[in-house]
Amino acid sequence: MDWKSFFIKDVKEYIKLKKILEELFHLNKEIPEQVFQRGFNNYLFEQFDYIMSEEFWTTIRDLAEKSNDDFVVLAVLNPHPMEYYYKEFGYFNWLKLPIDTSSDEFLNILNEGPPNYEADAIIINSFIIALFSPSKKWGIWADRNYEIAIIASDKDININSLPILDSWVPVEDNVVMDWTMFSFRHYKVPKSFSKKLRMNYSNLNKNRKEGN
Repeated sequence: MDWKSFFIKDVKEYIKLKKILEELFHLNKEIPEQVFQRGFNNYLFEQFDYIMSEEFWTTIRDLAEKSNDDFVVLAVLNPHPMEYYYKEFGYFNWLKLPIDTSSDEFLNILNEGPPNYEADAIIINSFIIALFSPSKKWGIWADRNYEIAIIASDKDININSLPILDSWVPVEDNVVMDWTMFSFRHYKVPKSFSKKLRMNYSNLNKNRKEGN
């Protein structure tokens, strides 16, 4: 397998995909702020490490089939794809993954770093990751700093009723704060953080303001 073929190398293609990314996410926002653009109103949570698993890729393949997508993009946002990764290695830490990619291949690609820079493999050196597809019907934002990943969908895909997302939970589930607590002093999640996260990502709060 030529793992390099999955990475975005062309600057024009990077810019094209970045435009799609910007339609889906607020790139200047961070959790617990609302990172998804207007139009998404269903949210579920998982642990960050889950998105680095074979099981996750099986889930994404099924989801892409439901949204009629031929590929998905895994885009590392931190470290910076242009200012760091492209500048240092000549290609981007973004993956264009056909849905017929196997789970084994997915895991192997994540573990492949630039020659002599294995520590820059995505599975190691990635702090904020976005996943999306060209249909723009769903997206995933994952933040290693808070150990959580959030999936969101538009009205055409009800993620709350999909069996393939059985392990994902709503923000009201106490386990979400359990995942994030290791990011805080004395493992105590600040009330301001939990309040804002729930305000922005509760499926019960349909009147929340976008971009908070």
